[in-house]
Amino acid sequence: MNGDEQIRLWANAAVKLQDVRIERLEADGGERDYRLPASAFVMIRQGKLRLRLDDWQTDSKRNQWVHGGKGARLRMSASEDCEYMLVLYRGELMLPLSKRLRRQLEEANPFAEQYAFDPLFPAELSSLADRLFEDWQSGDPLDKLRARAVFATFQHELMRQRRLRQEGPERFDLLHQVLLDLHRRCGEPVTLEELARRFGCSVSLLSKSFKRRLNASPMRVLTHMRMERAADELSRYDLSFQQLAERCGYPDAHSFGRAFKKHYGIPPVRYKALLSQGLPVPELPALYPKSALVGAKRRCYNGESVENHYHLSRRGELPMRKRTSAAMVMIALCGVLVLSACSGTGNNTTSSGTAGAAAGAEKNVSAENAGGEASQAATRVYKDSTGDVTVPAEPKRIVDLTGSSIGDLLALGVKPVAAIRDSLQNPYHEGLVDGVADLGSKPTAEVVLAQNPDLIIAFDYIEPSDYEQLRKIAPVVRLKYGALPPQELLTEFGKITGKEAQAQEWIEKWNAKIAEVKPKIQAVVGDRTVSILQPYAKGIYAWGNKGGRGGEILYDDLGLKAPDIIRETLIEGDGFGGDLSLEKLPDYAGDYIFTSNWGWDDGDANVVYDSPVWKSLDAVKNDRVFWIDPKGSFYNDPISLEAQLELIEKSFLGGGA
Repeated sequence: MNGDEQIRLWANAAVKLQDVRIERLEADGGERDYRLPASAFVMIRQGKLRLRLDDWQTDSKRNQWVHGGKGARLRMSASEDCEYMLVLYRGELMLPLSKRLRRQLEEANPFAEQYAFDPLFPAELSSLADRLFEDWQSGDPLDKLRARAVFATFQHELMRQRRLRQEGPERFDLLHQVLLDLHRRCGEPVTLEELARRFGCSVSLLSKSFKRRLNASPMRVLTHMRMERAADELSRYDLSFQQLAERCGYPDAHSFGRAFKKHYGIPPVRYKALLSQGLPVPELPALYPKSALVGAKRRCYNGESVENHYHLSRRGELPMRKRTSAAMVMIALCGVLVLSACSGTGNNTTSSGTAGAAAGAEKNVSAENAGGEASQAATRVYKDSTGDVTVPAEPKRIVDLTGSSIGDLLALGVKPVAAIRDSLQNPYHEGLVDGVADLGSKPTAEVVLAQNPDLIIAFDYIEPSDYEQLRKIAPVVRLKYGALPPQELLTEFGKITGKEAQAQEWIEKWNAKIAEVKPKIQAVVGDRTVSILQPYAKGIYAWGNKGGRGGEILYDDLGLKAPDIIRETLIEGDGFGGDLSLEKLPDYAGDYIFTSNWGWDDGDANVVYDSPVWKSLDAVKNDRVFWIDPKGSFYNDPISLEAQLELIEKSFLGGGA
């Protein structure tokens, strides 16, 4: 019987779980002889087993699955301590049976088949088996009901992997399988490490496969899928943005909104408004070509492939609307602004207020008539992430759109006239941002124009359509997000504002302070590891040396060690932060832990802090847990770094914080 015939029989079966248990067998403890009371799966969790089913024998190793039918004689012996899971079930075909199914059942009964199977992706089956065991052992009838669904999912995954194994390596495509998995789970927390374990490969191999075929990382592809789902659900359902964020794999509406605007050029509320008015909405740019998904000797995938799914289903059910570029949408949204600011070209500064285009043009003519030398003396050229930008030699009215780097300006003695709301929420900046206008979370070009800026600073994730609107207001500097450590970023702000000497002065003082405390802290910590962990509504975030929270200080400046998984993925790797479940916490927990609730959602951190897993950590039992500010820890500007270093110093040298 081929695999598809077996799958067809399982699809027409009624299955009842009988028992799910985990047992141990000690080395040289003799042979365990057992008559199966029902059909059974046996999975080796640890060690090795010599296993016999009637006259059929196999040497089973970790993660291998063995199946036998009711009445079979199961004999097991171990040469080393072994742990195995036994799943007993009763399966029978539902009546009435078609002639075809009856004939297939007579030829080979799938519930009595004896075989051993080495999974292609052992982590996937092991994870389902663990969930099955937990639900079955629970005293809650609702959990037992869920166990039936988990068993069905387990059987589906087992049959899927058996089919892939039977089809042979020429039909198996790791990249395609991962894409399908990401497509199914794009609304769930996913990490690169968990993804690699699920498919039985290394993080490096997985990343290289995506880079070679798609020229993108797995996480970038996942984000692309999430944005596609977000647009689809905005067009179909009336959900709150918090609900939408959770359905798309984001912990809160804030982080979801920023990601959506970065990819579509407009916030989700505006996108939904355009849909409701029947106006064009921006398309998500294609991330990978069709050829990337199709092997050299393979036909194109059918309509169920990841690439085609959205184009052939949901949004296609709606009345077709003309799609256009993000730039055209921004023009439609800001038509009045374009007319009022159209006199400004390139990176020239326009006039402010309501004087209109004529006043702006008049001011430009006056500036030109003032003479070339004076104009050159008042400006200079700065090279940002995209090219040369002509900026004022001494900018007076800076608008900060970075969301996190206003502290770099403040440290140089420069106070911007306005900033987006995220910039103004840092508790370490209290009293320093008085008088800075709050532009809100998603400022429009009109709001920025009202501030009459002479310079706008943003990160490079700003969409081209936004940039085109802003550059008509004032010169726009786009810094590459996350590319520079804090000291180098401060140096760039010094170049932009003409405060290079002040930037260098701060760096020298900082290095002197680090040189003073580093040997003292290293003497206390020694070879022990340090981690930064923050519970949030749906899990736990771990941080490396790129995401604030004091990570740049702990790992770069002080040279302290991180747990291996943090070092490999978040320090040496490209990741900013790792998303993990409570069960994986011990792998990420260092001998010292800096922690707080995440601070950007309404999650209850005590779900983690009150758990047995947290309380069992060495850092917790040995009073090596230090509490950071949930809001202030987000930032890594000079002022925030000074406050974070003070806390770190007190934690290690002053007996706690």
